Amino acid sequence: MSWEYKLVFIGSAAVDEELFEESLHASLHTLNSLGSEGWELIGFLPHLTPAGLQKYHAVFKREKKG
Repeated sequence: MSWEYKLVFIGSAAVDEELFEESLHASLHTLNSLGSEGWELIGFLPHLTPAGLQKYHAVFKREKKG
């Protein structure tokens, strides 16, 4: 069995709380959409920006077809 992988930015760098919440809800929609396409969330890759903000990329995998 072989796998394919996908990295997706999740969350927001927004400081404004309302914009941050909107971004989180958009991320939830992304997670649900990818799940319905067969992608499985397997982890997160955190990193700090030069400005000191924490960002995350979600790591997904699914079985490679063919």
